[in-house]
Amino acid sequence: MNMQGDRIVPLTASRPRPSRSWRKLYFGDFGGDPLGVVGVVLLAILLLTAIFGPLLVTHDPILTTPDVLLPPSAAHWLGTDHFGRDVFSRTITSLRIDFIVAGVGVSGAIVIGSLIGLICGYVGGWFDDLVMRLVDIIQSFPLILVAMILVLVLGPGVESIVIVTVLINIPLYARVIRGQALSKKSLEYIDAARCSGASEMSILFRHLLPNTVNPIVIHGSLNLAAAVGNVAVLSFLGIGIRPPTPDLGVMVAEGTNYLVQGAWWMSICPGLVLATTIFSLNLMGDALEARLDPRRGSE
Repeated sequence: MNMQGDRIVPLTASRPRPSRSWRKLYFGDFGGDPLGVVGVVLLAILLLTAIFGPLLVTHDPILTTPDVLLPPSAAHWLGTDHFGRDVFSRTITSLRIDFIVAGVGVSGAIVIGSLIGLICGYVGGWFDDLVMRLVDIIQSFPLILVAMILVLVLGPGVESIVIVTVLINIPLYARVIRGQALSKKSLEYIDAARCSGASEMSILFRHLLPNTVNPIVIHGSLNLAAAVGNVAVLSFLGIGIRPPTPDLGVMVAEGTNYLVQGAWWMSICPGLVLATTIFSLNLMGDALEARLDPRRGSE
């Protein structure tokens, strides 16, 4: 009980609310972080470009023509490659494909990893130990090795890269959400929900899960930047998205062979788009972390 003047106010266990919500961030807090604003603006431009890509392309991105290695001009804004394909159209299409692959992969990892971490942190005991050791085994395999194995089993293509992205990122979310569940499952609002007759599923998904949104948003934004880079790296090495499907990594790899001939646009243009994408995602991720992480918010 708590005394307030002449009144007696009962103390009740209620679910704590984060001091900084992601909604408040998007509607107001970014104004105080110029780099965060830059990241959001750049990312918005890139996303809109990817979404409306089919309307923006000026040529068929996989159509070969005799006009090989033409420099940027009014007819071909970013020139043509060694097969006479329009670099601008291929770059726009590649951006769309890479966003889809990375987004689907990270989303799948968030769903699976968060579910694993939530259940393990809440249940604990031998089940937690067993599942987390399996997570450790997955995490011990390097990205390149996982990609090579899946490419051998499933064949090269977009589906293989999505599966690789999901598998290598599951441990991250499993560990983060497990830590959140361990720290919150003994709090008063969980005990109050249990005493009120709430089922275990209700406690997990109505009480614990909503209080893990902030770390998921923080890690998801930063992880998306890494996923875009990984997709490009795997394609650059020849074990990712394969030609003639447009991909930024493939375009950079193909263009490096023609740099000595002066065809800089083949690799520089898609490379700049790739770098800008990763840069904007990292800027936004840092801004999210600065505002949603209570440890940094209190500094």
